[in-house]
Parts: sequence; structure tokens; C-alpha cells
Amino acid sequence: MDETATSHLDKTAVVVTYCDGIGCNASTKGALNMAKLGFKVRELIGGLDWWKRDGYLTHGAGLLPPGGQSPTPALECGCD
Repeated sequence: MDETATSHLDKTAVVVTYCDGIGCNASTKGALNMAKLGFKVRELIGGLDWWKRDGYLTHGAGLLPPGGQSPTPALECGCD
């Protein structure tokens, strides 16, 4: 990740990084890189595995909270 590769992304939005599971640290590395580039970043600890175990859903290309209702469009995750 560098300025050129992320130039199309909105730096005022919150970026959530995640991995497949708790044994992966790519989300931590990604969050660090994004933060260094000036993005507001949050890391989904435990990845998609723990997202699902905590009762959250994946639907299409998005993540939905428990109950499946989201007040905003689902976040793209590429998780299907």
C-alpha cells in the first residue's frame, strides 16, 4: 500500500481491515499501513471467523450486523 495505490480511497471514511481468522495478522499489517497513510482505521479482531461466531452475518459482498439489518449499505468484503 502506498499513496498511489490508495489515492482513490476516501480518507475521511473509516477503513476496517480484516483477515480470515485469528491466526492471520494481515489485517494488523494492513491497518498499520493504512494508518501511516493517514486513514482512520479499525481492525476486525478475529477476522471473519469470529465475526460469524459473534452472530454477525455475511451476505453477498457485504457484512451485516446481528439481525441482518443495516442502516447503511453493507460494507464490501469479498467474503463469499
